[in-house]
Amino acid sequence: MASEALTRTGDNISTFKLTPGEHGKFDITIDGELVGEHKHTPDAHLFPDLQDLMRAINDRI
Repeated sequence: MASEALTRTGDNISTFKLTPGEHGKFDITIDGELVGEHKHTPDAHLFPDLQDLMRAINDRI
């Protein structure tokens, strides 16, 4: 997911930081606003939708 976002927006992203959390959980924030998250439930890993993430990025560049 990160690779795809960087490939599509390349020069428009000045900083990219990945901070691992428990059970592989992660949040995606842009300028302090939460725009996506990986939720971990006992039965599943729910990843953010790439199209929603790209829309959030493109709305800000």
